[in-house]
Amino acid sequence: MKTLKYVAIGFLVGLALAAAPQSTPPSQVQRMVAQLDLTPEQKDKIDPILEEDAKQVRALRGDTSPEAANKKTEIRKATDAKIKPLLTDAQWKKLEQLRADRNKQDKKKK
Repeated sequence: MKTLKYVAIGFLVGLALAAAPQSTPPSQVQRMVAQLDLTPEQKDKIDPILEEDAKQVRALRGDTSPEAANKKTEIRKATDAKIKPLLTDAQWKKLEQLRADRNKQDKKKK
């Protein structure tokens, strides 16, 4: 009887976990943009752009070829071209600074 009880509880927990929305962790760009104090209007316009960026970059995850690196660079450039007009000059400068700081951190790790 106890075994059946534990199986039932395990089943219910499994169902609850399966029913919970599965979200992917935010991309590096999404984390940086979150620090820019976007207006609700900016957020509504920028979020779908960043979702698409993250989706495309994740599709290349694990591919260490030069072609994949070039493709990631192209994706980032296209994303920048889409979000830059939606940001204020101060927000854009802050994003560039966050990226520069991130690059410094990455270089220290190597």
